[in-house]
Amino acid sequence: MNTLKSKTVLLLFLLVLSAVTFAQNVTLPRVSQQASITQRLGLSDVTINYHSPSVQGRQVFGGIVPYGQIWRAGANENTTIHFTHDATIEGQKILAGTYGLYIMPKEDSAILLFSKHYKSWGSNAPDENDLVLKVTVKPESIAFQEWLSYDFTDRSSTSLTAVLQWEKTRIPFKIAFDTNQVIVENLRSELKGVAGFGWRGHMQAANFCLQNDINLDEAMTWIDNSIASSKGFSNLQVKAGLLFKKGDLAGAEKIMEEAIPTGSPNQLNNYGYQLLAMNKTKKAIEVFTLNVERNQEHPFIWGFMDSLGEAHLKDGNKAMALKYYKLARTKAPQNQHAYLDGVIAGIK
Repeated sequence: MNTLKSKTVLLLFLLVLSAVTFAQNVTLPRVSQQASITQRLGLSDVTINYHSPSVQGRQVFGGIVPYGQIWRAGANENTTIHFTHDATIEGQKILAGTYGLYIMPKEDSAILLFSKHYKSWGSNAPDENDLVLKVTVKPESIAFQEWLSYDFTDRSSTSLTAVLQWEKTRIPFKIAFDTNQVIVENLRSELKGVAGFGWRGHMQAANFCLQNDINLDEAMTWIDNSIASSKGFSNLQVKAGLLFKKGDLAGAEKIMEEAIPTGSPNQLNNYGYQLLAMNKTKKAIEVFTLNVERNQEHPFIWGFMDSLGEAHLKDGNKAMALKYYKLARTKAPQNQHAYLDGVIAGIK
């Protein structure tokens, strides 16, 4: 009986030990810890996830990372790179998605390998059938850096340079998006939703196209939808701009004549400066004069008078310029007196 009890206790002990052995491990920090970096261009994101090892006195490239062999571009699981939209890398196309990023370093170059498998353990190097893109770049020398890191540099509205930096080596590769096309496609999508109800969304979409000189025909449809919903200075001005881009100067002027009576004080002041920039000084004077006459009680009336004075000065009429700068001085707050005094003295 005692023997039976002993065997039972031993069996229970072994079962408990087995359960403990196969239980989930506790979470402890890794030597090469995880890191992530994301950068947005327009509406497109690039994200690199990696594990960051340290040099620890070792030779990295040509040492622990041998030349001519595929490397996981980090530590532990393979490094991944994600594109929210189709992109180009060093001028070569790559579709939106997530990819395993590997590098084959050489003494005077580095081959970047983008694998369709991105959940691999990093030491499982991709073969040719796994690759969606392969590009060759030139490494650069940098000051010593203990920890491997990625960064994004040389950013513009359409491109950036992703860089791996470790030890004394920097490996850059250029990523670009068709930013305007991505934005236009997103505008089309959003205008089918809540943003498409009302005048503002259509106007904003049309104005983006106007400012970037793209997709002008569709932009005209969008601005017409905006005006049909609620006509005002803002959307009429955008339509005038589109007509101007298309070469219909008479049509643009007609639309702005319709818009001017609906303009707010600040809208008219801004429009006046647009006319000045286009060297349409006489027309700018008309707009600034209307704005001053309509807004005598406005808190910023002195600024509108200042604008009218500036337009007269550009037109060569010093007498009228002095008249409005002096009127502006009588309405302006104390902190603007020195500025206006200087302008008036300069005209005399």
